[in-house]
Amino acid sequence: MTAVPLSYTIQIAMAPAPNAIMDAVQEIEIEATTEAASMFRLRLGIAQTATSDWTVLELDPFRPLVPVQIRVQAGTGIPEAIINGYVTNQHVTYSDEPGKSVLEVTGMDATFLMNLQEKVMLWPNMPDSAIAAAIFGQYTVIPQAQATSPVLTEPEGTTTQRGTDIRFLRRLAARNGFDCYVQPEPTTGLDTGYFQPPTLVGTPQAILSVNMGELTNVTGFRVQYDMLRPTTAAGSSLDTSNKSPQAAVAPASLQVPLGLEGTLLRIVPPPIVRPAETGQMKSPELQSAAQSIVDRSTWCVVAEGEVRPDVGILRPGKIVNVRGAGRVYNGSYYVTRVRHHITKDNYTQQFQARRNAVGMTGAEVYASSPF
Repeated sequence: MTAVPLSYTIQIAMAPAPNAIMDAVQEIEIEATTEAASMFRLRLGIAQTATSDWTVLELDPFRPLVPVQIRVQAGTGIPEAIINGYVTNQHVTYSDEPGKSVLEVTGMDATFLMNLQEKVMLWPNMPDSAIAAAIFGQYTVIPQAQATSPVLTEPEGTTTQRGTDIRFLRRLAARNGFDCYVQPEPTTGLDTGYFQPPTLVGTPQAILSVNMGELTNVTGFRVQYDMLRPTTAAGSSLDTSNKSPQAAVAPASLQVPLGLEGTLLRIVPPPIVRPAETGQMKSPELQSAAQSIVDRSTWCVVAEGEVRPDVGILRPGKIVNVRGAGRVYNGSYYVTRVRHHITKDNYTQQFQARRNAVGMTGAEVYASSPF
């Protein structure tokens, strides 16, 4: 395997970081995920100055909520924006040994800003997707929201927000079976807010080869299959406007299976849950809530591992294809978490990916890696 060129850039307050800060960087960690706020950690070496101050700290560049963007370039491609974060914490260690003092700076993505203020707000006659687009727009985040039908319309009722913006959005996403997260567009670096089901079609971002000799590019690969997690759902409610009973049944997942055999289909007889206190008075809304429970439950095959730099940069929210893991666990996986670890002479990525099926469909693409 030939060495893959690696470089990174850091912007602080929308400007390139000064050379004094770039030279002080010892380690960078980024955890990008579809399931929570993405985070970064910068570890910088500091030293006492002639004026008894400390390098980096004397500049005070990492003030509360200062925006920080980190881009990584692996191979010959363009530098990709991995995270747009906002500084949330500093930790300084002053060592008695020369060269051992360090400053650690941590930050979180725009969803942290969306969690600072609790609100009570009415969203009348608006579908969940329109609400998501409006909230993302308040934070200059480009919305990518899949259209949903209105849940409550006047005079029957109004969708009411109680809590922070991101907690409210994630509740809306959960009842639709959607993901809700923020991630920068790789080239422009502009944040995009995703409010949609997992993207399960398209060209895989990488081919991961397990125990395949010289082709091996993933180590520590492991799979956990929670076999009894998938479930069906059935619910009932009462329409208080006319006292009529409402019912919903979701016997199967409606999402595209990432394999030959869906995980719910493998359980005979299938489990069943009966959601209570959903707050849904009409059958269509109750049906959507029940279906989201079933769809989410099927993502019970979880793979983890560490990839080499020649794989390229992995991004949550996209597909990877796995080979070399055997008939049951070969196939496509949806990446949900990537942890980047960068030092001056090393770059590794640890990933977590899920699937809602086992086996291969036969349509999987196993093209060679671009590096």
